[in-house]
Order: sequence, then C-alpha cells, then structure tokens
Amino acid sequence: MGLNSGEFQDDWLKSMAPVAVSGADPAAAVAQRTRLGPRALALAGGMNSHQFVGEIVKRGWRADAVKFIAAWLPPRDSLWFATLGVWQTYRLLGQTGAEESLRRVAAFVRVPTAANLAAVGPARQVLRDAGTMGLLAQAALYSGDNISSVKGKSVKPAAHLTRKMAGSALIVAAAKWPGRQKAACLDQFVSMGLDIAEGSHLWAPNPLQKYPGLRQPPLREIFSQKAGNIWDNWK
Repeated sequence: MGLNSGEFQDDWLKSMAPVAVSGADPAAAVAQRTRLGPRALALAGGMNSHQFVGEIVKRGWRADAVKFIAAWLPPRDSLWFATLGVWQTYRLLGQTGAEESLRRVAAFVRVPTAANLAAVGPARQVLRDAGTMGLLAQAALYSGDNISSVKGKSVKPAAHLTRKMAGSALIVAAAKWPGRQKAACLDQFVSMGLDIAEGSHLWAPNPLQKYPGLRQPPLREIFSQKAGNIWDNWK
C-alpha cells in the first residue's frame, strides 16, 4: 500500500489527492469503478486485485486487464496512465491534430488546478466527443466539481468516472492498431500500468510514489520486463 509522497497544494483539486490502494483490495470493489466484460466480472468475486489481474491476463482478457488497472490506480495516476497510452499510440501511428489536447491533459495531471482543468476544454464540447481524445478529456473533466455547461446549474460527477473513462480511452486507443498488433498494444498498456503502480513513468521524479502489490505471480513471470522507453522503442 502506498501514498503519493509529493506535496499536495491547497489549490489543487481534492479529487486528485493521494489515496491508498493495495493489491489486496477486493477485485469486486475495484470492478465497480469500470465496465468489465461479463466473464471477467463473474470472476472478480472472491479474489483480491493482484489475483484477479493475474488470472485475467493468463486467460488473455487484455482489455479487461487494462480497464481494471486503470480503475485500481488512484485517479491522478490513472489519468496519467491513459495520457501516456493515448500519446504513445498517436505518436507511433503518425496521427496529427491531438498534440495540443494531450499536452493540456498532461499539464492538468502535473498541476491539477481548476484553471488547468478548464484549459482542457469546455464541458459541452468535451462531452460530445466520443473519440479517443474526447474520452481522455472526459476522464480529466470528471475529476472536477461540475460538468454542467448550463450557467447556474451544478452537476457533480460520480467519483469513479475519471478512472472509468481513463480505461475506456486506452481501449479505444489500442483499437487503432491493425490486426494482431492490437493484442501487442494492450500488452504494452498492461505493462505500463503495472510500471506506474511501481513508481515508473510518472509525471515528475518521485521514487516514493509506489503502490506495490499488483505485479505478483504470475504477472512477475508474464510481465517481468518494464515497459522501457515508452515514447520511442516500442513496436
């Protein structure tokens, strides 16, 4: 179990504050924060989180593993996980037009103030976008206190939505890869999520920010290699 070790500023959104998570957390409770396939959902009862991730990876249910890891990580880490995954696919597929949006989400994760969240985009526009970038922006939007675009009206989003939409953005990003490469992309995302849980690839150097316990047997054997240079050296 671990907590973010860095100083959390008074003007940062409380929804992005550090929370404790553990590989011993009941899988069924984590599963309620996302949308798993019926087979995976039926398997979650009676298992803890690290047992469940190991089992669904062993069975080849990669998309469920990615969504579950995103739901297990604290909201700030989960949004960062999605940002890295979406950014990676856009760069490696040579897609254009999303870099500025990605940079705005990344800036919000690094410094999660209301002003940086507003810079991601207006609620009306973000909620209408069902594409990869739209889902990522929605994950950020749902960390705020109000998603209403109507003046004078307040709609507070449910606490689980940031992590749920982070997982959805990753799945849609992986779907852009052709044929069998989708499976390799999802495997990379699983490794990346496990790395983030262990303090790698974070938005700032912070070696004490770790949530150990998710990468245990059989994941140590299946995903024993770190994701490495996630920006350039993955094919």
